[in-house]
Amino acid sequence: MPGLINKGKQSALPLSVSEIASCVRGYTLAMTASMTYNNIEDHPIEGIFIYPLDECSTVVGFEAMISSQIITVQIKDKSKIDDCYFDCCTVPNGTFQRGSGYILLDEDLERTVLVVNLGVIPPLETVNVLVSTSSELTTLPNGGIRVTTPPVCTPKVQRSINEDHGFSPYLTRVKDRHHCALGSHDQNSTNSQVCLSWLLEEEPINSIDYEFSFQLEIRAPYLLAGVESPTHAIRADADPSARSATSVVITLADKYTYDCPIEIVIYPSECGPAGQNSAYPRPFIRQHLRPAWARRE
Repeated sequence: MPGLINKGKQSALPLSVSEIASCVRGYTLAMTASMTYNNIEDHPIEGIFIYPLDECSTVVGFEAMISSQIITVQIKDKSKIDDCYFDCCTVPNGTFQRGSGYILLDEDLERTVLVVNLGVIPPLETVNVLVSTSSELTTLPNGGIRVTTPPVCTPKVQRSINEDHGFSPYLTRVKDRHHCALGSHDQNSTNSQVCLSWLLEEEPINSIDYEFSFQLEIRAPYLLAGVESPTHAIRADADPSARSATSVVITLADKYTYDCPIEIVIYPSECGPAGQNSAYPRPFIRQHLRPAWARRE
């Protein structure tokens, strides 16, 4: 259950707006995700933002706005963070002091998840979160390059969540199998603990419909043979007279239906779908692609 979490109830705040702007250059993906959450409670809550990352992804920027307050994250080398953390948690006599506000991650999670404590969120307040990442894209066996939107930005909509506990039955079952915590390390303070491991095991679910927009710009140093999506109908803006495309802007052709993350497959000109190797004289368009110029007079 990644996203913005109510630490007290250990439940997700509803996502109302999700916007993804991304750009592929060669085998590198730059993505900026803008998400808007709402605190629907009539009292202040403490918010924790959880954003899972692929192993080949790196956070390059983070910003959150609560009322007129802006929260930013300074990206540092891990060794410098460890030194700074040790200095902050050491008392004058040299002993280690366990505070109640730090975040505890194991070695695996600290490489694949961004966790930010946003502090107190006023009642009925809107929270805007902006996350920028850079990712190294891998090549599929057929030579294509796959781009997938983060599930935290495209959660499924389900209105039958248990509102009393804030979790689905599956999440309750796996809860006791993990022991890493966000917040106090005192195992007796169970009310203030959030177990990150089992939060990440649950699929992101949103309790309401949300506004969604997606744009992927492809600027390749190679010529493009084509672009397709096995999950959604897409539009491609490109020069229809070009013999091969080097710059294409991909958007959704239809309204997003909250069914699954968006997957885009890019084919360089030296490869084609299903392992076909050829130099296509013109960019091909698969069944799921709906080109914008096809409807122009």
